[in-house]
Formats: sequence, structure tokens, C-alpha cells
Amino acid sequence: MLDAALLAGARGSRNNGNNNKKFMSTTIVSAEAKARLTEAVKNYTPPPSGKYRALEEVKESITELRKKQASYQTIRAMLKDNAGIDVSHQTIARYCREVLDSTKAKKPRQPKTTTTEQPASTQGELKSRSPFGQSRPRGPHIADSKNL
Repeated sequence: MLDAALLAGARGSRNNGNNNKKFMSTTIVSAEAKARLTEAVKNYTPPPSGKYRALEEVKESITELRKKQASYQTIRAMLKDNAGIDVSHQTIARYCREVLDSTKAKKPRQPKTTTTEQPASTQGELKSRSPFGQSRPRGPHIADSKNL
């Protein structure tokens, strides 16, 4: 609050009628306020999502059950019977994918290789099989009327 008053005071002094505007060269936020802000940023943890609030309370149990390869339906039944949490197995599956799996280190996907050329050994086999001496074009195979 004190910093807001300082900021308002700095804004007021900016518009005092003189044409010497030194607003940018003056310090608006004190070093103490910057330190408090930095500390608050370091300690900030976002609140749990509203849709997963009930599941956040039993996160460790869900994690343990998934490590034991329990199905989502089994987890749903256990949550309903033991904790009184009534959610669908699809919600549990989404929670596991979005929240629990995001904490794991994901393996980078290997890019799909889209090569149009085949290796030389494969091309040689195709040429020997093709009646025209070259590889067959992609698309529908239409019978040659001369060979019927």
C-alpha cells in the first residue's frame, strides 16, 4: 500500500505544470519493495485448478495407485468408497495426464521421417519386378489393355 502511495505521489509530481519531465529518471519503486516482490515471486505457487480441487487433496494416493498400475475405474471406485469423492474415470485420466504426467520428464519425440526415395537395394528389387523397367508410380493400378 505504501508503494502505491509513493507511485501516486510520483505521478502527481510529474504533472505539476513544469516542462522538465524527469519521471523516468526518478526511482518509483523502492529497493525494499523490489525485494519484497522478488521474494513473493519466488514463493508463489498457483492455486489448484477448480476442476481438480478435490483430486489435489488425494494426489499422493492417486500417484501411488498409478504406480501400482491401478486402472482409472479402480481409482474412481476407491475415491468414492473411501474418500467420498465422486468423479468419473475420465476426469481421473485427464488429471493424471495433465497434472501428474506433467511433473515427469517427457521423452522428446523422434520426428517422423518422410523420405520419398527408397534405399538403393529396394529400388533395384522394384526395377527387376516392374515390367516397364522402372518403379511403379503411386496411385491406382490400371491394367494395360494390350496385355489382356
